[in-house]
Amino acid sequence: MISKKQVLQNNTDYKTLINAVISRIGLDNVTNVNNHGISGGYSGFTWYTDTHAFAMRYRKLIVKLLEEQADQLGEDVVKMVSNFGVFRQNKMDNEDKKELYKYLGGGRNEQSTITNIMAWFAAEEVCRMFDN
Repeated sequence: MISKKQVLQNNTDYKTLINAVISRIGLDNVTNVNNHGISGGYSGFTWYTDTHAFAMRYRKLIVKLLEEQADQLGEDVVKMVSNFGVFRQNKMDNEDKKELYKYLGGGRNEQSTITNIMAWFAAEEVCRMFDN
């Protein structure tokens, strides 16, 4: 596992997001998140009220991270998100898409699956930054 100092140096644009995730889950849980995903119930990422608040507070950085990852994969953001966790079994419906478009565009979002999945995406991506 790469040190937090090195991760921060390697990802200066995401320093605030990295610190926010690690302050909630702790460095000792990074490997667990990498191995099992964030859905296992980690502090600050369990309840919709928490994930919604996190997703809204760090929206600009999360959207930037989404866009970068979609570019690397050669996909558009909406298609990429439609393949995330919960949407693999239950396809993204029109309400989910509306919420996603609002989220991406800076609109007012309700507490929903979209804000939950955005927070989980951010947490898992930050934890991946610690992988060798």
